[in-house]
Amino acid sequence: MTPTSLEPLPHVLVVEDEPAILDGLESLFSMSGFVVARAADGGLADARLARERFDLVVLDLMLPTMTGLDVLRRLRGRGDDTPVLVLTAKGAEEDVVLGLESGADDYVTKPFAIRELVARSRGLLRRPRAPGTAKRITIGAATLDLDRHELASGSVTLRLTMREAMFLAYLAERAPGTASREELLVDVWGYRDGTIRTRTIDVHVQQLRSKLRAIPGAADWIATVRGLGYRLER
Repeated sequence: MTPTSLEPLPHVLVVEDEPAILDGLESLFSMSGFVVARAADGGLADARLARERFDLVVLDLMLPTMTGLDVLRRLRGRGDDTPVLVLTAKGAEEDVVLGLESGADDYVTKPFAIRELVARSRGLLRRPRAPGTAKRITIGAATLDLDRHELASGSVTLRLTMREAMFLAYLAERAPGTASREELLVDVWGYRDGTIRTRTIDVHVQQLRSKLRAIPGAADWIATVRGLGYRLER
């Protein structure tokens, strides 16, 4: 939805080192109702993010002076949960995984469709609802700390991303029911339209399952319900 005159315009920081792409993205977001700031390298982006607040960051990963991943890690390390949409090269699956693991909310591969980029960006402007009011949730013999984004079981403590922690909490609240992909995209990832096409949930689940292997039996907690979504099995 395009902001009305009564709504504040969303502020986006576009970080891209290729001048033609940066100019094009600035024009695209300006015409789509955003107030656009720009940075052509990672160091400048990091400095702006440390002193200014934005509603969204569109971040290329291949940058001079400081990589996009380092910019993202420093942002999250400061406790800043501004939505971040990363731009990756087509076929760079490792970059996608590293970006999401470092705290990115979604990704788009180059070359990208203009409408898709704008739709995905607008979707991330909606803040996800916190899964209930509990700050700690018991899952089996483990405890999920939503403030620290940690899952602890015995002597094992896993550091999760914000989305991973929210995803687990959401499934725990729905258990033994199934959370649909549409519900997850809206309530956890913050999209206005749950039918939007993105594999971000799949990549997050893949990474989370890999982490959960450190806790005996936890790798089987997240069950895929074909054609529907995901369910927590404890």
